[in-house]
Parts: sequence; structure tokens; C-alpha cells
Amino acid sequence: MNNIDWIYLKRPVILFVLSIVISIGLVGAAYYFESMQSETYQTSISTLNSTHSRYKKLVKDLDLFDQYRSLYDTYQTNGLLGGERRLSWIESLQVTNEVLRLPSLTYNLLPQENFSRPGLKVLQGVALNSSPMELSMGMLHEEDLFALLEGLRLSIQNLFTVDSCSLTRNSPVDVSLDTKKANMQSKCLIRWVTINAR
Repeated sequence: MNNIDWIYLKRPVILFVLSIVISIGLVGAAYYFESMQSETYQTSISTLNSTHSRYKKLVKDLDLFDQYRSLYDTYQTNGLLGGERRLSWIESLQVTNEVLRLPSLTYNLLPQENFSRPGLKVLQGVALNSSPMELSMGMLHEEDLFALLEGLRLSIQNLFTVDSCSLTRNSPVDVSLDTKKANMQSKCLIRWVTINAR
């Protein structure tokens, strides 16, 4: 190769090499830009998925809140939550007795006290109370006792528990039951339960 050829080839070779360098630079820049955009895209997808998960959890929490709020309102309306509703309990007892027409029924509503049972766990800030009620009943037969308790359960939504009940027959076993007077006496202790959440 002589000097004349080099003079003619020098410029194209330089342009060719320069084109290759520029092309490599552009390819490198494009690869870098593509990797940065891919990383930004992956971050955006991750953020979108996280936001979507939080949104779904929020919707689920709102649904649960609505369910619990509805239950809370129902319990509050029925008297399970809040203060004592002594008048409602007495009215319920009287309404039930109007249906059963027991020969005699007396009650004694005692002061409210803490409600506790073995193994019962109460959350902190929640007061579980009970109002004991002593019942004394003259009945035609033993089914009247169960009818009274079932009538109470159906006539009022308050929660009550039966602590104890005793049955005593007024006449000897060999004497037939009278349909117009009390053949049996029953004494029961029930507890009206109320919940106070502070």
C-alpha cells in the first residue's frame, strides 16, 4: 500500500471507525436506557400491586367494619350493650306470664355485679356485668318452667343465663294434679347479662 492509497483511504477509514465507535456508544446508551426503563417499569408494577393489595384489604376491612357495626347496633338496640334495662326485663317476664298464666310468679331483681365463669376471658376495656333475678313460681306442671324460660328467650333479645332452678311438688306423688292451682313450686336464679365497652 502506498502513500497515495492511504491519503484516499484515511478519511473513509476514520469515518468508518468513528461510525463504529458512535454505534457502539448508541447501542450502550440504548441498553442503559432500556435497563433503566425496565427497572422503572418493574418498580411501577410492584407499587401498583402493593397499592392494589392495600385497596383490597381496605375494602375487606370496610366490609368487616360494616358487619361489626351492624351487629354492634343490633346488640345496642336489644340491650346487650350498654346499661341495665331492668324495665324491659320485667316487662318481658310479665308478657311471658300473660301467655302462660302461671298460678303465681314473683321476682326480685338484685344489684348488678361482675359476670364471671370459669375459663371466660374478657378483653381489656370491656366490662361484662350481670343482674341477678330471683324467680319464684307456682306451676301446674314442670313444663311451665321450660315454657317460661323459652318465652323469655323469645320475647326479648337480651342474653340471660340460668344459674340454678329447683322444683318442689306441693302434693304427694300419689295425688293427682289439680288443674286450677299450683301443683309445683320452682325457685330459679337467672342473670341478665350486659356488656359495657370503654
